[in-house]
Amino acid sequence: MTTALVDIRLLQRPDPAARLKLGASLRYAYSTFSTYRDLFESAGVRPDALSHDDPIAVLERLPIITADTLARVSEESLSAIDGIVDMETSSGTTGVRKKRFISHEDDRNDHDFMAELFRVAGITERDRVACLDTDPVYLMVSFARALELLGADEAYVYSVGRDEGQTLDALVRLDPTAIFAVPSMFERCWLPLRRLYAAEGHGSLRKVVFLGERVPHQLRAELESQHDIEVFSYYGAAETSSLGIECPVHTGIHLYTDRNLLELRPSEREGSDDQLVVTSLVQKTVPLVRYALGDEIVLIPGDCLCGLSQPRVDVLGRAGDSFSILGSKFHYDSLLRSVFRKLDEVGYMQVVLTTEVQDVLTVLLPDEMRPHEKRMKDSLLSDQLELEFLVASKLASLRFEFVAESYFTGSRKMKLVDDRRKGAAA
Repeated sequence: MTTALVDIRLLQRPDPAARLKLGASLRYAYSTFSTYRDLFESAGVRPDALSHDDPIAVLERLPIITADTLARVSEESLSAIDGIVDMETSSGTTGVRKKRFISHEDDRNDHDFMAELFRVAGITERDRVACLDTDPVYLMVSFARALELLGADEAYVYSVGRDEGQTLDALVRLDPTAIFAVPSMFERCWLPLRRLYAAEGHGSLRKVVFLGERVPHQLRAELESQHDIEVFSYYGAAETSSLGIECPVHTGIHLYTDRNLLELRPSEREGSDDQLVVTSLVQKTVPLVRYALGDEIVLIPGDCLCGLSQPRVDVLGRAGDSFSILGSKFHYDSLLRSVFRKLDEVGYMQVVLTTEVQDVLTVLLPDEMRPHEKRMKDSLLSDQLELEFLVASKLASLRFEFVAESYFTGSRKMKLVDDRRKGAAA
């Protein structure tokens, strides 16, 4: 599927080197993939234009592509590309589950770039880095490989199983100086980790690099102000690999526009400036041409004091994690924080939307949270005044339901917002 051309603009005008890369990438996509060739020709873009016209002008003639078009390109890469060594998949939280096949060349380029980003975050050869993952490990393997390329003193994937006490006790004995983790997993581990560090009387942890989710402000503030732990946000996607990272000035994530040409399309989400559209400049196995990534961002104006020229953004998350009820807009992250505000830690949660006589918002939580239902519901409604109004006015219903924890842990990444209402986007 492609979408009609809309009012979009470049995040940053490409320099001459990036412009040359763009022209080469467009010619490569046309000559290698029939899916792209058909798409280009349907937009009136022929080989002569690809060879002689300004690549930005050519790009602007092409439609925005979405997940199903990318899926066809991905399947085509199996026969079009030699030397495929790996595959990454997305969770499918915003529709079609995306698959990116990776050649040896792309694999090496990905890990070299990740190592460069981790260097920006201040990771050095003196660091001992634990990459926290679930069992079986998968998500963090690439990060450990990039850290090895960087020359970190230690870099390992550490599986946090169900017996957190025992596994975290062993982690404290390893005494990492840095931890890489998804925020929700780190939050689950942080309270027992903090107690273990206090019992030991010391701890070398000085940096945490978060990935995969928006970093909760409360968690960042606690780590930085109470424990002198520096927090960095890494940004990437299954379709693109790495896109950028937060620098030591901590005023946003720098997006590296020498690897991807980034465009912005207007967003309907309150508090967001735009959604990202990506055209890859270096990716060969599954190249992206005006791919609607769907991530909501806020632009940060001005130059950064760190000296990097790459533009800065605040990444709010995928558009699919937001929804509206009778015109009132809500976002998963905000609801999550409200539900768990009166408790010591943040846990698993899913939001399910259905329609009966009225819209019904069901909050799914692990069984162990059942005793806290009233406190959690009161906290949610006191924070989310628009939701409280809808419920009090009987314009919508709110339910809490409890399920086995395996419902949340059985897959790598569940759908955070499951909108089952008639006419809702898939």
